[in-house]
Amino acid sequence: MKNAIVLGGTGFIGRSLCNRLETMTEAGGRVVAAGSREVDLVNRQATFDWFERQHWLLDVDHIFHLAALYKAGGWPATHPATQFHANMAINLNALEAWKRFFPRARFTSVVSYCMYPDHDEPHPETELYGTEPEPYLFAYAFTKKALLIGQDAYCQEFGLSAASAVLPTVYGPGDSFAENSHVMGALIGKFSRAVTQNLTEVEVWGDGTQEREFLFVEDAVDGIVSVALRAESPVLNLGEGRAYTIREVAETIKKVTGYTGKIRYNSGRFVGAKSRLLDVAKVQAELAWQPTTPLEAGIRGTVSTYRKIRAA
Repeated sequence: MKNAIVLGGTGFIGRSLCNRLETMTEAGGRVVAAGSREVDLVNRQATFDWFERQHWLLDVDHIFHLAALYKAGGWPATHPATQFHANMAINLNALEAWKRFFPRARFTSVVSYCMYPDHDEPHPETELYGTEPEPYLFAYAFTKKALLIGQDAYCQEFGLSAASAVLPTVYGPGDSFAENSHVMGALIGKFSRAVTQNLTEVEVWGDGTQEREFLFVEDAVDGIVSVALRAESPVLNLGEGRAYTIREVAETIKKVTGYTGKIRYNSGRFVGAKSRLLDVAKVQAELAWQPTTPLEAGIRGTVSTYRKIRAA
């Protein structure tokens, strides 16, 4: 790898990806992390101007696209148009800039398993088309599907090279631990703060039976890089292929943090889909890839890092 651009490189997964890529580039190579401060990807002209500057500075052979507008919890249900407009603009601008300024670069996008339909069985990649996502995420999910179609279209018409990695819920050091974050980060934050504040109970949204698949951030990065370098299929699911109930996750976090109070499940709060799980047979067969971090080990590492940051 000579030089790489990471769109969304200042976000949670993007930062870890940049750190990994910096260990892989050739001598003198660069990894350019593009966050919203560096370039407004919603703005077409700003995107092209930024890419043109990079074009004159670097011979880029990999572009990673992680940039998106998204917030956890119930926000997507109340802002579907905001998400649709911003993410469609980001994707269209990124694809066209890739073709105009770095057509020899491999384009690897990172998308979410929210694109899959709402049912309890593992989702194979074949379900990406001809199905509809769960209603509350429809606008965001369809922009991700459009990105996949756009990549295929640019590859067909202009002879470019691209691949996509579908991720489940990613967690780990560097995540957001606010209460309105994704479920793993939110729960780690809640239980950790409950320990330091001597709270008698921790509220968990839902009844605890909803299921999610989780992927430790370093495993996610390893999978993304594997897809970028070795995938022949246009899209591959990355994950463990196992879902955990929120009750299992909460009890594990309780154990790891040493919290001794009560867990109160609140069925009146927003929980999203009942179950989400990826079929990972294809990535195992094509790349012989699978994550290596068990759930409890990942939680322990995340809790330890979070505590160090809070104590600093």
